[in-house]
Amino acid sequence: MKIHNLITITILFIVGIGIGYIAGYITPRAPTQIVSAPTSPLNGTVLLIGVIHSNPVYVNSEEAAAQIAKEEIEEWLRSLGINMSIQLLFENAEGSATKALEKLQSLAARGVHFVLGFRWSSHVKACLDFANKNKILIISDASTSPALSIPNRGYLIRMPVDDTYQGKAIARMIIDYGVKYVAVLQRADAWGDGLYESFAKRFSELGGNIIARVRYDPEKTDFTPEIKLLDDTFRDAINKYGKDKVGLLLLAFEDDSVAIQATAASYPNIMSVVWFGSDGHVRAERLVAEQGSNALKVKHISTYMGVSESELWRNFAEKYKKIVGTYPGTYDTLLYDSMWLLVKTIVEVQSTDVDKVYKAIFSVAERSFGASGWLALNEYGDRKEAYYDIWAVVEKGEVPRPGEIGWKKVGIYDPISDKITWFERV
Repeated sequence: MKIHNLITITILFIVGIGIGYIAGYITPRAPTQIVSAPTSPLNGTVLLIGVIHSNPVYVNSEEAAAQIAKEEIEEWLRSLGINMSIQLLFENAEGSATKALEKLQSLAARGVHFVLGFRWSSHVKACLDFANKNKILIISDASTSPALSIPNRGYLIRMPVDDTYQGKAIARMIIDYGVKYVAVLQRADAWGDGLYESFAKRFSELGGNIIARVRYDPEKTDFTPEIKLLDDTFRDAINKYGKDKVGLLLLAFEDDSVAIQATAASYPNIMSVVWFGSDGHVRAERLVAEQGSNALKVKHISTYMGVSESELWRNFAEKYKKIVGTYPGTYDTLLYDSMWLLVKTIVEVQSTDVDKVYKAIFSVAERSFGASGWLALNEYGDRKEAYYDIWAVVEKGEVPRPGEIGWKKVGIYDPISDKITWFERV
């Protein structure tokens, strides 16, 4: 081929490419040919999440659970291509419902609309009206009072089941243990009253008898009058029914349980019967650390909402143990799950609007399996179902230090069959 012919062909080829290139911009294209990566409206958002500790004793464990969730969630968001970060704001109510409200108001002033923690029902009750008026969504990891299981209660989600279930579990546990006569010592607050009512109804149905009910002010620290009264009650009951048929049901929190146990140590009748308890003071580390031998004597056989020990739980538990030194309890696991549920819902609706999040969180929970198990909620916004583990103080416990006086899981309550399976009879 002659050189000038080759040059002519080459020039025509280049011109043809140029014309085609230009024509490509001029000629209309099908819309599907233009593809752009979707941009999330959440990009650039700093999500403020408040965490209110109901009591100083929860600070370390709750902060650990929240920080683990934050780190995992931010990594998950990056994997989705969503540039949203989480800022945790911690507050401590120091055991006071009044302070809980003050802390919530402080968070609201800083622009917070999502608050986790709120372990005590009395704190939730004190803050719910303010939360509703200011569109703040509360997700509680441990509030269980049946008094809050009401329609149209507003911006409140509770990760555990309410105490209607725990009351039944306690009643069955006590009857199955062989005790038919109990005296009850309980906190005079929304949690204590709600759990007592649930327990008393089922205990009576099962043939049990309540020989005394003593309510105490949650602010008090001297329990001498209450213990003396109960010691006299137990003296008479033991003589009438026999020691093995009589017991104490203690509905208290950790700090209360330590003071009550210390006072009771000087009263022989109350120390001669078995003590039962609830999630209020189960696995209380201070109790075995300061009153180990006395706690061992009365056993403190207590109910505690169980978790599904899945791979998700084990992954969280190992991270938690490296920080805290022990495996997480149920409510720290629920705090971890509550943050995941919140952010998953925000991602699903692509908005931090509280109304949108609240409306969608029910369906997201229905489809979610967290570290604690299936997160499905009932019509009120409380968890739908759960079983209960049974823990007791034994000579060679599991918590807080294996092999020493401490707490050990000794049984399980199945709400479907209403039966106890004992792993160990203490």
